[in-house]
Amino acid sequence: MKKRSLQLIILISIFWTGVALISCSSEGEITKPEDEHTDEHSETQDHIKLSQEALTTLNLKTSVVERKPLSSEIKTTAVIEPNRTRIAHVSPRISGRVVDVKAFLGDSVQQGQVLAELDSIELGQTKAEYLESKANLEVARANYSRENRLFKKQITSEKEYLYAKAEFIRSESALNTALETLRLLGLSDEEIKSLKWGETDHPASIFPLIAPFTGTVVEQHIVLGEFIKPEDKPYTIADLSHLWIQLDIYEKDLRWVEVGKTVDIKVNAYPDENFEGKITYVSDILDESTRATKARVEILNMDGKLKPGMFATAIISIPSSDNEEVIVVPGTAIQQIEGKSAVFVQEGEDSFEMRGVSLGQHSGDYVQVLKGLSPGDVVVTEGGFYLKSALLKEELGEGHAH
Repeated sequence: MKKRSLQLIILISIFWTGVALISCSSEGEITKPEDEHTDEHSETQDHIKLSQEALTTLNLKTSVVERKPLSSEIKTTAVIEPNRTRIAHVSPRISGRVVDVKAFLGDSVQQGQVLAELDSIELGQTKAEYLESKANLEVARANYSRENRLFKKQITSEKEYLYAKAEFIRSESALNTALETLRLLGLSDEEIKSLKWGETDHPASIFPLIAPFTGTVVEQHIVLGEFIKPEDKPYTIADLSHLWIQLDIYEKDLRWVEVGKTVDIKVNAYPDENFEGKITYVSDILDESTRATKARVEILNMDGKLKPGMFATAIISIPSSDNEEVIVVPGTAIQQIEGKSAVFVQEGEDSFEMRGVSLGQHSGDYVQVLKGLSPGDVVVTEGGFYLKSALLKEELGEGHAH
């Protein structure tokens, strides 16, 4: 009996020992993979390593994080317009029919360039009258000179002398009248002096429309054979190398806006570019409904990227009163990843870490970083989008990007 009881106790002990071993074994099998998975995920989820080939192809650009005073800024809507002192409607001074069209909408033209040629019967008649008056004056001058000599020698009568003198004065007056008429019609003194009878290569009735300054044809309302009058506007020329930008400045911001102040301009067509101009005018009148006034910025546009009619954002910097230095990075370094702001910090020649950041105020091309970076860190300012794409591919399980 005692022998059976001993055997039973031994069997129960062996059973519970086995259960305990199995339990420990199971816990080890579950916990270990979880630990390994967690370590592997934390090692790869925020880091990107690129091959030398990828580095060469991407040509990433970086910037060193630094501390500097950051001014506040005013952002306001703006509209780009032609410079109204550099826009002209080209019209003829005399009516005429179009015989040649040389400039067309969108053409770049130079000062003095012929835009079109017109044929005017009135101009032809005025030129003929001038040439006739010029010839009559020569005859009258010669006759008056002869009569004057004869009268002094008492060979001719006083009546004939006075008649010759009067004809000379009348002829001189007629020539001056014709000369001034041609000037009023737009002919220069050089063109008038060059007039002569019998010109076949350039008829007297033909005259040009001339570009008043270098610019672009922004409007064209002229076709071959059309009759153009002085009140018509066949061409509009604008110098688009200098533009105006009209700003709305609210009453609360007026103390920061003055003539001569630099303004940064941003447009949607070129989001990564900054255009700079200066305030040349601030209106003295405030709109009662909007509580805003108009300000004008003049800006160079030599490359022609800015177009009249474009909407823009104007940024006016406000100097900081305490000149406190804060951590800043170029705005191009900031990426949005899963709805949060982040930057890519270069840790080595070919390795980068995605690091979340908290942002403060913006000023021009820079943004304040409240948390996440330290002075001396090197951040990617161009090419961050590729690193962002490569990082997202890793998280989706598509492997490392090289």
